[in-house]
Amino acid sequence: MTINLGIDCSSKWTSVGLSESGNVLSEIHLNISRRQSACLPEAINRLFAFTGHSLAQVSRIVLSTGPGSFTGVRVGLSYGLALAAALDCPVVPFNALEILALETLPLFPEKSLAPVLWAKRGYVYAAIYRKSPGLDGLSVTCEPGFFSHANFLKTIFPEKIHVLLIIEKDRHYELFSDYCMVRTRETPSGGYLSLLGDLYSERERPFHEVKGLYLRPPDIG
Repeated sequence: MTINLGIDCSSKWTSVGLSESGNVLSEIHLNISRRQSACLPEAINRLFAFTGHSLAQVSRIVLSTGPGSFTGVRVGLSYGLALAAALDCPVVPFNALEILALETLPLFPEKSLAPVLWAKRGYVYAAIYRKSPGLDGLSVTCEPGFFSHANFLKTIFPEKIHVLLIIEKDRHYELFSDYCMVRTRETPSGGYLSLLGDLYSERERPFHEVKGLYLRPPDIG
């Protein structure tokens, strides 16, 4: 029996999920913005109360390492890594852009995918991925980065991007209107993230080796 706890605090939404042997048991989504440090422990307690499992049963913790909300990434990582240390269990890290691409990959297996996250002040977090040949995973065409709108357009133009993945429905992406834009789920899925722990168990790391992917100084955005 393998039980994974997924934690994603990289946006204004906080999502936690629990899965067992490839099946999502439960997940909780909370729009709590900067109150993650106060609400995250309670959300996880409720997750275990609902499923009847205990924290001591967790086999691995699957974490979103950012980019995204600077405070959210820091809170999610700090709490998740502290749990891993206390439970003496491994961590499986994923960056937030990669999670978007992996979730959308089955819909566009032959296309390049460019997940885009708003970073305020005319900047975005973005990366470019394609399906790995013969595998279910991703190959990286452009590493995750912190781009101005203009620089991102320069980056994606020669890559012949097929699909831009965006999540914030209230943002304006007119600059990217020449590309096919697909709106993915606005709420991250802690349940889906927890499942990735089984699919990518080779990524397991001890807690002290996992770092946040902030990509920018905290005073921007």
